[in-house]
Amino acid sequence: MSAQFSFLQANINHCAGAQDLLLQSMAEWGIDLAVACEPYYVPPLPHWVGDSDGTVAVLAKSGTGPSISLVERGSGYVVVGWGEYVVVGTYFSPNRSLAEFEIYLGFVRSAVARQSPKPTVVLGDLNAKSRAWGNPATNPRGRAVQV
Repeated sequence: MSAQFSFLQANINHCAGAQDLLLQSMAEWGIDLAVACEPYYVPPLPHWVGDSDGTVAVLAKSGTGPSISLVERGSGYVVVGWGEYVVVGTYFSPNRSLAEFEIYLGFVRSAVARQSPKPTVVLGDLNAKSRAWGNPATNPRGRAVQV
């Protein structure tokens, strides 16, 4: 029998109020784990783990469920262990070039590949658009993600 978990991803846009709302939403909706892109800050708490430059964090429900542990972090991504799962939080700014994005994707793909064969969930904001996931149009970043 497998457990069911609920996930939430939000772009906080460096706003304290939005980060508070994320935490409140997690509590009200019974969210087990969230990925916060552009967090206001990453508190030094055991249920929060951030990337190397503060652009993305993974946070677990405090006090219940599996704890999270850092596996790997880089610029714009963080990999955590969460029970039997691996969770990868991602963020890439829309202000950076397609060439930089493709290099970044290589780092993220390698990080995910290193976790094989563990079940892995990737959440975040890549500022990529594709019809494959419901956008009305596909942009170059969306095509790069799909390759």
